[in-house]
Amino acid sequence: MEQTNEHQVTKKTNLSIIGIAGLAFCGVLVETSINVTFPTLMRDFHQSLNAVQWVTTGYLLTVALTVVLAAFLQRRFKLRSLIVASTLAFITGGLLCALAPQLWMLLLGRLIQGISTGLAMPLLFFVIMQQIPFAMQGTYAGLGGMAIGLAPSLGPTYGGLVNQFINWRVIFWIVLPIGIIFGLLGIANIQQINQPTTIHFQFLQYLLVAIGFICLEMGLNSLVPAALAHRPFTETSLSHWLP
Repeated sequence: MEQTNEHQVTKKTNLSIIGIAGLAFCGVLVETSINVTFPTLMRDFHQSLNAVQWVTTGYLLTVALTVVLAAFLQRRFKLRSLIVASTLAFITGGLLCALAPQLWMLLLGRLIQGISTGLAMPLLFFVIMQQIPFAMQGTYAGLGGMAIGLAPSLGPTYGGLVNQFINWRVIFWIVLPIGIIFGLLGIANIQQINQPTTIHFQFLQYLLVAIGFICLEMGLNSLVPAALAHRPFTETSLSHWLP
């Protein structure tokens, strides 16, 4: 992997890292924000907890399956193309979620946004390892991890306040322009060090990994309805199942 020999990081590199980190932050923020809206989603869409929880489970599953592809995508495509794809997925998914008249559209929007986050998170650390001098990589990686790690601590508070005083759809409307700004910042400043190469995609191996992840998620999700079958469910009791 090629690294810079300079001891100072260029302004464009810093701005590109900020843009990618901000896009990943917005994705994680929305994910942890929507968790606290499950009772409202159940009431608005007239769905069970088992159905509503796929809004989060499906998102996380998509993130995991996209992250698995990170090494292939970063070698096969230009970095700017990956940021563009991540930004477009964030915008498209956010609009679908904010306007969703039914649960299936909300779930579809979350799956699309999962692709965005799955592209942005590994890309952030790839750029740091490739374009930051070795002596400074630890600092940048720590700051990038801190930015992403801050989102889960802010998400429940943010989501709870917006859901309580406005509407759960506003969670997406507020974050959407912020994500667009960060995405454009990354697109405008990203620099390509190594050119893309044509490599073979191991489809069968990826398919087996995807099947394994899906089966694991479905198995774990079936535990909640099974447990609730032995216990009357109310919106108050939902708090015991939410993170």
